[in-house]
Amino acid sequence: MMLETPTDRRKRRTHTAVLDAARSLFLEHGYRSTTIEMLAGTADVAVSSIYANFAGGKADVYAALAWHTTTTHVDEMKGSTSIVDAFDRYVTFHRKNPLALRLLSLYDVATTESELVALAKPRIDAALQALVETVTRDITASGCDTDPRVLVLTTWAAVNGAVSLRQRG
Repeated sequence: MMLETPTDRRKRRTHTAVLDAARSLFLEHGYRSTTIEMLAGTADVAVSSIYANFAGGKADVYAALAWHTTTTHVDEMKGSTSIVDAFDRYVTFHRKNPLALRLLSLYDVATTESELVALAKPRIDAALQALVETVTRDITASGCDTDPRVLVLTTWAAVNGAVSLRQRG
């Protein structure tokens, strides 16, 4: 069981294809309506290959996709030079990743559904907390005249609210 992309070339190819298929199918059909067979067909892999890479099935795929989304988010936010830059990066990330809010909160799965989901939750929480601290530190270094942590959290909350409203139509 692992959240990271495998180093073995064949496993990495399957892992990446399944996560790409999951992102597309979860966005189009939702997590609950997406089946393992749909994932296998879209990823062009055998169902057995999915279980070989994600022993807990669809819940493990969701957890791995959530972790991948988390690490991408952290990477894309690094080096923010101002609150405006952080805001732009945050909005850009969420526009490119419309499932991000659901994935980062593990909204569609429970930690009881798989060991990998239970492992992913504290890792995602810690990574996002560290991201808030990093962006706060970067903004502080740029000479912000307001409490940078409050500014970062308020800005992100506003964006999250706007994204949620947009997704609800």
